[in-house]
Amino acid sequence: EEEEDEDEDEDEDEDGEEDEDEDEEEDVAEEGHAVGSKRKLTSVVWVDFKKVRVHERWKAQCLHCKKKIGGESKNGTKHLHVHLASCTMKKVHSNGKTLSQSSLRFSSSSQGKVSVENYTFNQVFARKMLASMIVLHEYPLSIVDHTGFRRFVSALQPLFTMVTRNTIRYVLCN
Repeated sequence: EEEEDEDEDEDEDEDGEEDEDEDEEEDVAEEGHAVGSKRKLTSVVWVDFKKVRVHERWKAQCLHCKKKIGGESKNGTKHLHVHLASCTMKKVHSNGKTLSQSSLRFSSSSQGKVSVENYTFNQVFARKMLASMIVLHEYPLSIVDHTGFRRFVSALQPLFTMVTRNTIRYVLCN
């Protein structure tokens, strides 16, 4: 009996009124409004999330990394704020800055001196170096399609956008 009471409570708004639109929910909430509810999503966190329906449950999908997190209204928004604080892709996209702008490179000379210098990631240069590596070691062009290779590159440099074998072929021909 207690479970039935809890289910009824979930169907009611805070003011005790039942939400009649619940069966007509769409897959994605629009314009800051919760689908099936007359209430607007008021937390500032909803600027960075959208509500999506996954297997009959509402999830909050991060607009930066596309991760889906519990999005039912009973979950609150604290966990969404915590996710945003650690979301790498949000940091990459925020204010037009990239992680490379705050990176440092350590290098050492043959005399043992260590120097620190600014490092700016360059996609075009990285693409040329990948093509050069493929030629130097006679790897097949299909290496860029290998899951393990893609994971490895992503771990080394999250900002690198993996290219297709046709792109590598184009880089090698020009």
